[in-house]
Amino acid sequence: MARLPTVLLCGKLLLGTTVALAADGGAAGPGAAPMTDAGTPALEDGGTVVDPSRLAEARALVPPPLLYGTFQPVVGTWVEYEFSSKQGRFPVRAAVVGEAIRREDGSPLYQVELDYGTKPRTLVVVWVIGGTRPMVERLAVSVPPNAPISIPVDLYMDQPELRGALTAETDTELRGGAFAGRARQRTFRRETGAAVTVVSTPKVPVFGVESIRDTEATWVARKTGTGARPELGSVPIAIPRTPGQ
Repeated sequence: MARLPTVLLCGKLLLGTTVALAADGGAAGPGAAPMTDAGTPALEDGGTVVDPSRLAEARALVPPPLLYGTFQPVVGTWVEYEFSSKQGRFPVRAAVVGEAIRREDGSPLYQVELDYGTKPRTLVVVWVIGGTRPMVERLAVSVPPNAPISIPVDLYMDQPELRGALTAETDTELRGGAFAGRARQRTFRRETGAAVTVVSTPKVPVFGVESIRDTEATWVARKTGTGARPELGSVPIAIPRTPGQ
């Protein structure tokens, strides 16, 4: 399945969502369940079930380290990945930069930023509702000189249909680098048949993900640290949820 790098596709989706909502007035069809901006019917717990025809779009709204990771929200902690694909290679620094309490239910809400070392610099911001099963509530993309824009997402970080079917799991050993030691390797198969290999270790902060490899791109953790601060410098233009969400 050909697609743009996640960061670029996110931007495309954000713009495309704006156009789609304007075209249909944000209304679902007669008798349909309320739809989110990711094209998914809403669940009673606030999450969503992704329509099979919208899997690629919805998957782009949950950055891979979140989708395949185990969230470890320590504010100020960051991990830098090397992202590589046919389009190029550049660093991506992912950091937990803020924490607040949601008025609706008292759950913690974390601000997670992925700073892509592209030109122009691209910042992807996700707001994650913490708990036993963290959920990506909203996502924003900032690409200068354009104003940042955000949309509601309402997808679980471990959304099964986005991850794909788990087909293999085994222990492995990282023989060098900052995260050397025992690790866990899992292989997922997506609806297209493409395989995704994920290596996880608690030595990697924020997500516990050392690497992600699929047919299109690779993420490899290189270094980590503390002291991260918010990089989003302005309030994003927020696309609201449609009535009934």
